Amino acid sequence: MNTLGQLKLSLMRDGIYVPPDLRQRPEIARGCYLHGNEEEIVIALGEDFFVKTHTKSSSLGNPKIQLKDDGVWIDTGQKQTEAAVVPLPEFIRKRQDGKGPASRNVLLDGYCLNVFLRKVRKVKLNMVAEDILSVIRAAFEEAAADLVQINMDYCPEDDRGFGSLAPLIGLIKKHFSSFISFRGFPPRNRRDIDKIYAAGVDLLNYPLEGFGHPKQMEKILPAKEILEGLKYAVDIFPQGAVSTELVFGSGSMDLAKEKIDLLSGKGILPLLKLPGRTGRAEFDFGKIAETARHLAQAAQRERLNLKWLYPACQYVTPLDAAFFTEGPVSARLAVKPVYQSKIGKRAFEGFAALRRRLRVKNISDSYESAGL
Repeated sequence: MNTLGQLKLSLMRDGIYVPPDLRQRPEIARGCYLHGNEEEIVIALGEDFFVKTHTKSSSLGNPKIQLKDDGVWIDTGQKQTEAAVVPLPEFIRKRQDGKGPASRNVLLDGYCLNVFLRKVRKVKLNMVAEDILSVIRAAFEEAAADLVQINMDYCPEDDRGFGSLAPLIGLIKKHFSSFISFRGFPPRNRRDIDKIYAAGVDLLNYPLEGFGHPKQMEKILPAKEILEGLKYAVDIFPQGAVSTELVFGSGSMDLAKEKIDLLSGKGILPLLKLPGRTGRAEFDFGKIAETARHLAQAAQRERLNLKWLYPACQYVTPLDAAFFTEGPVSARLAVKPVYQSKIGKRAFEGFAALRRRLRVKNISDSYESAGL
């Protein structure tokens, strides 16, 4: 069975050819942009199902874009699939000169605006708060994002650098009606996770895999410690708001299923990072589809809340696993993310704020009773 997930993986691996006569067409040109030394393009293969790929200079053996019946189609040589080129938001296009920090540290993934931060001095980050707020404001004004994710590089300090982020998160909450996701590393003291939630973070992601130097990272911060941080966070954050990342190809399929079951059973949502431009011999869609099916079944079995998830270019999650296991006609998101519904978003915001106030009060009361 041909699925949109299979097409997505093929495009991630092989890229796509854009004929010269189509490059100046508005529906194509608005989506092409330079990323480093390569030209990239984001394509919607279905409603809320995106792929980011690179363009190729030759049509030989590569999928290509066609315009037909006033629509965009992808021709793989065996099948044609209707699609849509996602326009690059102006706020990102204007910051593509490579000179400012925003051009190197801001990325849009589906509805999620990612800001990548690291500590460069004792208390300073690589981007100042004013620049970060400016980017977020531009993204929201253009209706390009519904969620802000702060990605923090590893920091050897006990709190993993979160102390420098807390004021920024407060400013974001003050100026914007937005959920905030934090992707980073668990603090040495588990009770600091309470402070992360109290500061205004709504979603938490501590990756277990996918590091550039996994052996070195295991020595610095063992996977066991990351898992303990995730387990602690599940008791602090709303159900479904704690996630982690696993990588395809980091072990056998049976081992991947065991990891999914272990995490799901503890209330932690596993996100599976898709293979990118790997060699053709390493590409096995059958295994990826089976793992995606197991992921969806585990989430359903454990009754995990999927409303906090969002469609992403680089991951398969319980939210969009059907695109890898079902045909194009029947595949759809498991639930509608809260970010896409104004009424639902407003209700969740009110609930999240009330829950946070009650949680902080309970923690304060317990600290007082313990004499802390």
